[in-house]
Amino acid sequence: MAEVEIFARTEIGCVRDRNEDRFLVVNLATGDRSLQPSSRIQTIARSGTLLAVCDGMGGAAGGDVAATIAVDTLARVMASASPFAGVEAAQEALLEAVRAANRAILEAAARDPMLRGMGTTVTACLVFETRLSIVHVGDSRAYLRRGRALQQLTVDHSVVGQLVAAGRVTAEAARGLEQRNVLLQALGVLPKVSAELVVCEVRAGDVLLLCSDGLNTPLGDEAIVELMLRHEDPMRCCRALTEAACAAGGPDNVTVVLARLTGEGLELPHGREPVTVERRQVAIG
Repeated sequence: MAEVEIFARTEIGCVRDRNEDRFLVVNLATGDRSLQPSSRIQTIARSGTLLAVCDGMGGAAGGDVAATIAVDTLARVMASASPFAGVEAAQEALLEAVRAANRAILEAAARDPMLRGMGTTVTACLVFETRLSIVHVGDSRAYLRRGRALQQLTVDHSVVGQLVAAGRVTAEAARGLEQRNVLLQALGVLPKVSAELVVCEVRAGDVLLLCSDGLNTPLGDEAIVELMLRHEDPMRCCRALTEAACAAGGPDNVTVVLARLTGEGLELPHGREPVTVERRQVAIG
């Protein structure tokens, strides 16, 4: 059976007063959201495993509240929808979970004037059968390491992210631009949001990384993949990545979720097989 070995870690960083990041790791077959040793290796079953990173925004307006609402709503909606009849049903459930999270944040802000203006990014990944299905809004990221190569699966919904996607700015140069944190999309800000659905077929040995921008802002992709290659164990790798981001200045909260895919149910990569990614834009709302 194919398995996924998981760990996650979040740090406040060196500048922020509080941590507005949230992560989610949930075995949809059991509802277990813990990171206890017995829960870190999960069989990829008909219910799937759900992983997510949310980076709240709004400061005093409740970015941490928005991120918490998002991960709790994702877990609840996906648990009620599983097990899934197939990949398409699983993807539609994930899209509906993100829609529900957007509505829940808007409703909470409408009830409490102190929370108006809050929002959050979301990068949510369902590990199901032999595929990763990712719904993405904002500038948190999903990466996949295959062998020694690290590939960014998502496109940042930010001013700078769009420049990089258009080839007008290099990824390395983008890390130094002041506009890098200007988001174009976020959950909880508007009733309708444009999300990205990303799907890729996985191979045995692939490692999925979800992270908030507190990781990739101080660390470039080369530094990230070097640490991932040095630390195969997800728990040790999560610690190494967050500590490296803090050592590099820790300008923001930093959160990482790592999932290593193994087992007989997955094909081995064919030589230096590249990661094939399918993506489409989806209206949320």
